[in-house]
Amino acid sequence: MAKEEKKAPKLRFNGYTNDWEQVKLGDVAEITPGGTPSKNISDYWYPKEIPWLSSGEINKEIIFSTNDMISKKGFNNSSAKWINQNSVLIALAGQGKTRGKVAINRIPLTTNQSIAGIDPSDEIYYKFLYHQLTKDYLKLRLISSGDGSRGGLNKKLLNDYAVNLSGIDEQHKIGVLLSHIDNTLQLHERKCEELALIKKALLQKLFPKKDEFKPEVRYKNFSDAWE
Repeated sequence: MAKEEKKAPKLRFNGYTNDWEQVKLGDVAEITPGGTPSKNISDYWYPKEIPWLSSGEINKEIIFSTNDMISKKGFNNSSAKWINQNSVLIALAGQGKTRGKVAINRIPLTTNQSIAGIDPSDEIYYKFLYHQLTKDYLKLRLISSGDGSRGGLNKKLLNDYAVNLSGIDEQHKIGVLLSHIDNTLQLHERKCEELALIKKALLQKLFPKKDEFKPEVRYKNFSDAWE
């Protein structure tokens, strides 16, 4: 008899040997699409009272604030809904590469109709889910349209989407590890951006400007004109 293939990844933390389970996302999370109050009614947008996320902001990946807010009146007169803190946000539609992107919200917020909030149950750790859906980005785009270029995701597609679950303790270890790597990458990206700005400034000062023969900044003991 052929040996049954183990349903688990090849690389694991020590002490974990149990099989992983495949479940529908809708069975382990509450999925909530957002909504947009009418732009023609200013009272729906002023005063600025409730954080409201637009599709492009999903690229922030970790959401600590939103670029816009709606009023309580706008919330009550639209399909916008509260999404709990530490949910996973997913772009249902959007320009370019936005559809299928995911983020984590560090604050309670509302979103437009092109974003859904995925609020995990106790069976699934939100950071684990975030990284799994990040890994599945291309797959999510493909299931939302036949050719992968048009269409969009929706609540039904997400409810039926299969995710792989380990035990909650192992989920925590995986989620924390990958988030730590993300934080390190972001730190290095900021350092890289700062170095790029420094280099740009030095290029302007270490070379002569147009019609000049000496740079603005020089090493000591160098004073002759450039040819």
